[in-house]
Amino acid sequence: MIIIYLCIFFLGAAIASYINATVYRIDKGVKYPEILTKSSQCEKCKKKLTWYELIPIFGYIFIGGKCTKCREKISIYYPISEAFLGISFLLLFLFQSPFYIWIILIFLFILSYYDFLYRAVPQMLVHVLLGLSAVIFIFFNLNITSALLSLGIFLVLWLLTLILKKSFGLGDMLILIALGVILSYKGYITMFWISIFSALLYALLVGLVKRKNMKKVKIPMIPFFTLSFLIASIWGVWIFDWIVSKILL
Repeated sequence: MIIIYLCIFFLGAAIASYINATVYRIDKGVKYPEILTKSSQCEKCKKKLTWYELIPIFGYIFIGGKCTKCREKISIYYPISEAFLGISFLLLFLFQSPFYIWIILIFLFILSYYDFLYRAVPQMLVHVLLGLSAVIFIFFNLNITSALLSLGIFLVLWLLTLILKKSFGLGDMLILIALGVILSYKGYITMFWISIFSALLYALLVGLVKRKNMKKVKIPMIPFFTLSFLIASIWGVWIFDWIVSKILL
């Protein structure tokens, strides 16, 4: 079983590595078929990466996070994202999550790449996610309570944005709607608050490290939606029931 678990983990890590490389090439204007066949290389000196440098997570460790030729630092995002998707795949496999949870998680992973690096996401991908969520809602999770709850949260956030002039972006709010119709209402509430608290913790830590006012820290929300979606899809109902039981006691 350990071999199977390792294979599932490295499958997720390899998919993350492939997604990162492909999205990067799209952003740099690489055309088909080069986008699929072009060798990976250093972003600065263009040195082609060796086979061991391409091993997910461990390749980064082997070279100390720097290009072996020009010593340019490689973003820590890459090994962290590979580890995250590897662990995510393993957890989804262990808990026998529905196939559509895997698909949505991959979409969120791609959106997280854009949000983390550029603080913006392509509208087309958000619309595709909304379409997928609608199909999943109709055929696999026809839960009216979850749908109404997600729409209610969208309206509240939209009003807060109008009043405060600074809150969630439209893309973030549409993604919340998409996730709301997939999860149960208990899972969705859990996901929403985990994402909020984890984002605030991130802002606090960044503010302390960089000595900045927490209000001035720009928070990429989609990575936190992705993490909280993973947690909520597996343990969301249990976490909700546990918290409610503690409050009632």
